[in-house]
Amino acid sequence: MRRLYLTDRHLRVMLWCILLGLQPAFGGILDPFNWARSDRIEVNIPWLPFENETRCYDELGCLNITRSWYHLIHRPFNVFPLPRVVVNTRFILYTKSNPTDGQLLNVNVNKTIVKSNFSPRRLTKMIIHGFIDTPLSNWVSEMKDELVKAGDFNVVVVDWAGGSLPLYTQATANTRLVGLEVAHFVNTLQKEHGLNPLDVHIIGHSLGAHTAGYAGERIQDLGRITGLDPAEPYFQGMPTNVRLDPTDAKLVDVIHTDGKSIFLLGYGMSQPVGHLDFYPNNGKEQPGCDLTEGPLIPLTLVKQGLEEASRVLVACNHVRAIKLFTESINGKCPYIGHQCPSYQHFLDGKCFHCGHGCAVMGFHADSSPGLITNKDNETENEVYPSEEQETIGAKYFLNTGKELPYCQRHYKVSIHLANPKGAESWVQGFLKVTLMSEKGVIRGMDLTPTNYVKLEHGSSYTIVVTHPMDLGGKIRKVELSWEYDMNVLEPRSLCILWCNDRLYVKNVIVDQMELPSRGKRNVDFSSKLCTPKREFAEIPNRGSASFYDNCGR
Repeated sequence: MRRLYLTDRHLRVMLWCILLGLQPAFGGILDPFNWARSDRIEVNIPWLPFENETRCYDELGCLNITRSWYHLIHRPFNVFPLPRVVVNTRFILYTKSNPTDGQLLNVNVNKTIVKSNFSPRRLTKMIIHGFIDTPLSNWVSEMKDELVKAGDFNVVVVDWAGGSLPLYTQATANTRLVGLEVAHFVNTLQKEHGLNPLDVHIIGHSLGAHTAGYAGERIQDLGRITGLDPAEPYFQGMPTNVRLDPTDAKLVDVIHTDGKSIFLLGYGMSQPVGHLDFYPNNGKEQPGCDLTEGPLIPLTLVKQGLEEASRVLVACNHVRAIKLFTESINGKCPYIGHQCPSYQHFLDGKCFHCGHGCAVMGFHADSSPGLITNKDNETENEVYPSEEQETIGAKYFLNTGKELPYCQRHYKVSIHLANPKGAESWVQGFLKVTLMSEKGVIRGMDLTPTNYVKLEHGSSYTIVVTHPMDLGGKIRKVELSWEYDMNVLEPRSLCILWCNDRLYVKNVIVDQMELPSRGKRNVDFSSKLCTPKREFAEIPNRGSASFYDNCGR
C-alpha cells in the first residue's frame, strides 16, 4: 500500500477548499473584460436564487441581493445573513477607567450607555475581527491595550463570533448584517448621546474590513476606516457596493500584506480600495513568513502559544497587517510609504523622496502630509485627502523587518562606478555596506539581497535598503565590501587568469528621508562620500574600501 504524505501547504489548500466550496481564484485571468458579471447577462439564471429579493432586520434596515452582487468567477453564490439572534453582534467598551474589564453596550437599552464609561466627547476606536475569529483572539486584546495606552479613547470591540465561522459564503453574507449593527450603534449614539461620527475610527481585519465598509455606507460623515488586509475571496474585482471603497468614510487607509491569488494561498486583496493603500514588502509575501526558512512554527509555539502558532501556519502573511498596525500605535518609528508605480521602482530608489508622494502607514495615517484638516470642524482626527485624484488608486510601498520591531528606516545607497583604463566593461558579484554617523553604526547591510548583481563600470547602481536604526543626519563614513561571482553558466563571467575582477568606485551617495510635519518641507539627508586624495577606489575581490564625507576637500 502506498502512503500519502501531506505537507503543510497541502493541508492549507484542503482547508480553504472545504471552507470556500467553489473558489473564484482566477477571476482576473479568466475574465479580463468582466464578461462574467451577472448584471451583464440578460437571461434568467437558475443559480440566482435571491435575485431582487429584500429582507429587513427590525430597526437596522433592509438588505437586498441584486445582480450586481453576483459574478460567475469572483462571487458565484450569495445568501442572506443568518438571523440577528444567531450572529448575536455585541459591542464591548474599554477605556482608561476599565482597560481590562469590558462593559457591554446596547444602544437599545439606554442605561447600558449611561452607566458605562462611554463619553461622546472622546474619540472612538472600533475593532472588528474577521473570518473564524473572535474577540478573545490575542491580537484583539493586544490592539485594544495599545489603543487604551495611546490616548483617552472609547475603544469598542465588535463581537460577531456567532457569524464568523464556516462556511465562508455564509460568513461573507453575515458581514452585511454586522455592518447594519455597527451603523445602528454609531447612528444611535449620535442621535441620543451626541457622538460625532467624524470622531469614529473603525479598524477591521479581513472580512472585518468589508464589514466596516458596509457600516460606513450608512453612517453619514464617518471619520475613518482602516482596512487590515481586506479579504479577497468574494470581494476582489467586485463593484464598490460589495466591498470596502473610498466613499465609505472621510479617510479610508488600507494595509495589504497577503495579496497573492487565493489559489496561491493569498487571502487578502491586491487591488487598491482606499484613499491610501499601503503595500509593505510589495503586499504579497512578508519577511519571516516563509515556513522553509527555519523553525518558525516551533519558535512561535514556545514564545506565543498554540493560537499564534496556528495563525502563523495558516495565514502568517494575512495577519501581518494586524501586527504592523498594532506596532504603529505607540511605536516611535514612522512607517513611511512611498507612492510609486511599482515595487521594483521603489527598490531602485526612483520614488524615494516625498516629492513623489509619501504617507504614514498605520495608526498615524491621518497625519500624512497629503491630508488636510477639515476647517469646518475642530476635532482632532477630521482629515481627508486634499487631492483625491492623486491618492485614490495609488500604491504606497515600503519595506519592513521579519520580526519585532517591524518598522525600519529606509536608506537609498547609490554607487557611482569609475571606468579607468584596464577595468572590465562589467563585473558581477555581491555588495555589502557599513554606514557610520555620529549617532551610530550599521554594519554589513546587504546591497544584493536577492542575487548577484551585474555592474557596468562608468554607470551607477542604486538600491533602497532598510534597518531598524536611525542614523539621523549626515553619514560620515562608508565601508563598501565586494565579492566577485563566477557563474559557470555564463562563460564571460569566469575570471581566473586573464581578466580583472576588481570593482572601481568613484563615490557613494547615501540618502535618508524624514517625513515632514504638516505644512513643512520634507527633510532629506544626503551624504556624498569619496576616497581620500584619489579619483576612485579600487576594490579587489573579497576586499573593501572606505569612503568619507570630504569630497570637496
